[in-house]
Amino acid sequence: FDMEAFYHTPRYHWKYEGDFFGLIRETTDLDGQDIWNAKAPRGVEFAGKGMFDGIKLVVGPEVYWGSNPKAVLKYDGNIFNTDFTFIHAEDLDRANSSASATAETEVETRQTTLYTKKVLGDGLSLEIGGIMASTEKVDDRFEKQGDGGAILVDEIDFEDTLGMRTKLNFPLFGAQAYVSAARAGLVADGGAQLREFGTRLPYADFGNKEEYEAGVMMNFGNWMVFPRVLYRDNLEDANPNLDSSTEGGVLNPGLTPRNRDDDPFAVLDNRKVRSAEVFVTFDPTGATPFYAWDNDMREDAKFAFNVGATYSAFRDFTDSYQFFFEPDNRNAAFGAGLPPEDVWELSSRLVYNPTQKLKLISTLVGGNLQSTGNPDGGARSFFEAYGKAVYNRRHILDAYAKFDAFGPYDFHRQFNVTFPYQYRLDYSWLLDERRDERYSTKIGIRGLLRGVDDDSPVNEFNEGENDYLWQVVSYFKWAF
Repeated sequence: FDMEAFYHTPRYHWKYEGDFFGLIRETTDLDGQDIWNAKAPRGVEFAGKGMFDGIKLVVGPEVYWGSNPKAVLKYDGNIFNTDFTFIHAEDLDRANSSASATAETEVETRQTTLYTKKVLGDGLSLEIGGIMASTEKVDDRFEKQGDGGAILVDEIDFEDTLGMRTKLNFPLFGAQAYVSAARAGLVADGGAQLREFGTRLPYADFGNKEEYEAGVMMNFGNWMVFPRVLYRDNLEDANPNLDSSTEGGVLNPGLTPRNRDDDPFAVLDNRKVRSAEVFVTFDPTGATPFYAWDNDMREDAKFAFNVGATYSAFRDFTDSYQFFFEPDNRNAAFGAGLPPEDVWELSSRLVYNPTQKLKLISTLVGGNLQSTGNPDGGARSFFEAYGKAVYNRRHILDAYAKFDAFGPYDFHRQFNVTFPYQYRLDYSWLLDERRDERYSTKIGIRGLLRGVDDDSPVNEFNEGENDYLWQVVSYFKWAF
């Protein structure tokens, strides 16, 4: 076998290795981790050879950012001339702290998946996968509101741990299309679905859903048009917040939104939704794919761009999201769910190479989005503009301007914190001959300015005493 130990170095997903349910999440944002002194991924990978060919085992305290201590076994095999992939993931313990400032920790669980793909013809293939997850929750009880408003107590059955997903890829009038259907029991939680070609569809990690998706990728020379739709319903709805009461001498104990620590499941990112989007992309140089992760540095077209629009109608309330409360070293629930809401995003990214030495990149985003936790304050309408200029692959000028947008960190959106305006201007000079923004030693200077108001952090607004905050820093980054 081959053995590879890894510590705080990029690790990628296993989608193209048969991980149909996204159990192994990509961990490449090391700069983002460094803000919180996080050191994922950490672990050891064993890859079998010879008679053990097809077996892979990954084990470690944090095999992807935010994971519990975990072991993941994968086996690629063939039976009756059909290739298949078996994966089992087992949490060994629960993480004892947040992966960032306030991201919740997850309860220990296990997941087992089986996947196969059959190529049926030119551009025609069928993918089928099954999942069994959270079997430790069988017989756990949960409350729900029944018909007529009655409060019922139910429990998790074995069938609630099971899920299935199918995807058919097929040619359609010269385009490439797909349709997929999935059903996941109440606790049949999967992982993170890989986002490709810029999609902003509201994919869900958790079970308790029936889900249908379809898309058509249409190519016209240097142009690509890619519409997609997503339809999802829940098997069990979120709990409303009902106060206790008495009627005719009978006590009604009330009902509160679920959360993932105190209940076997909760309706969160898997909530009922009707979503549609379309992305239009112009890229005349296919050798540097526009949606590649390193396209900023590699795109060699004179001009390439995309425009995307995503609309999602969330039909029902969610249960309560949680956050990690560091003083008590545990998760805490917000206590209320997000309300039904129609949200949307418009986005565009442009890359322009006017000369061989100068590259200009800009991204524009506008929309109306909800928080990822705190319902207070409602949905936020915002606009963001990002720009980058790279000269001779050595001098980099990076800037943004944001208006009524969430702050720069995940916890800002989690707590529905926004700022009336945010500006950043950053210049850096790469000092070595690698001339790679990610890996080169560099020096730079950065200026930040942001306004504050009632929707900003209390300690920054300070009851109206402050109108804005600013900061100027110089920095040196040594890469070795």
